[in-house]
Amino acid sequence: MKRIPSFRKSIVKVDALLAKYASSASLLDALHAMAILDDAEAPTLTELVLSHLRSARGHARVRPPLALGELFDLRVARYAPSQTRSISALQCARRFLCSRLGEDRAVETISEEEIARALDGFDDPQSWNSVFRRLRLAFNWAVQAGLVERSPLGRLAPRRIDWREPAHFLPDRVERIFRAAEAHPGPLAGAVGMQLALGFFAGVRTAEIARARWEDIDLDGALLRVPRPKGFTSGHKPRLVELEPCAVAWMLRWRDWLVAAGGRAVGPVVLNPRRFALWKARRLAPAGDSWGNDAAHNVMRHTYATMHVAAFRDAAATALNLGHAGGTELLERHYRGVVPKAVADAYWRILPSAAPLPPPEPLPGRGFRSDLKRPL
Repeated sequence: MKRIPSFRKSIVKVDALLAKYASSASLLDALHAMAILDDAEAPTLTELVLSHLRSARGHARVRPPLALGELFDLRVARYAPSQTRSISALQCARRFLCSRLGEDRAVETISEEEIARALDGFDDPQSWNSVFRRLRLAFNWAVQAGLVERSPLGRLAPRRIDWREPAHFLPDRVERIFRAAEAHPGPLAGAVGMQLALGFFAGVRTAEIARARWEDIDLDGALLRVPRPKGFTSGHKPRLVELEPCAVAWMLRWRDWLVAAGGRAVGPVVLNPRRFALWKARRLAPAGDSWGNDAAHNVMRHTYATMHVAAFRDAAATALNLGHAGGTELLERHYRGVVPKAVADAYWRILPSAAPLPPPEPLPGRGFRSDLKRPL
């Protein structure tokens, strides 16, 4: 069977391919592989290809080296505007690498050792792996698209992460934090208390708490609606969280106090997210209860997951409240069996005290500057 006529049609496109790609090595490899299919025609085909490449190389337009910043720009452009999380993750990887190697650095000149030295700046292996996976996504795409010959990651691979107990607080520590909120509710009329209730007793992420609105909290039906789970802007179904009795009790307490202060239970629940960190520093740190940077800013969510699955022993219900897309796999791997059931039962018995709260103060302006000028 003669294959040269079909090959000859492909060789006509060599000029266009050379105009698009800087190197013809991959083209030669492909054509040689095709030629091997027919040993009788292989010498003739090889001579034909080499001859044409030699004549075409003189007028071929060679692509300039691909810059590091340009690679990320091209990859981001492939995403739809609604894919905000993917775009944000890739932009974070871009800022990390370009700040160390430069926006104009040619990708072909980057070595595996340079990437490794940059990533070694992360002490946490999870952060190391997170950035590495984003870089691998970008570089592998560039190789598949023919923009570069090789990935500068070389043989680098994600680090192995051994299981470690998730950061969580025990019931006595959580109760001290809530009692501190009751003793010093401050002029924001319970915004700090609501942030604690949403985090510790509803498992809401820190970023989701900042977007929470009173309209999404149904205390009569004991349901919380999270309209933008994990920061998705559109196209994702809101997450529903079934509130436990202690969560409802704490939210009712702060809602009633807000109304008594002359406010309304509408709009944002947390008026100023940055004020929460200020409250921790001023009210909890002196007593030794501030968690600072313990493991993660989502330590309230980790505590909720640990205590919920231990107390109620329903991994499916816990995963549903947390919004885990993979079912119970993540829950089983990290949270089940961390604390005994008796400890978890004590956690869900933390209720508001019967003593009345301090007299409410008038609500200040919602601006951050005016907020800071008032005492906590």
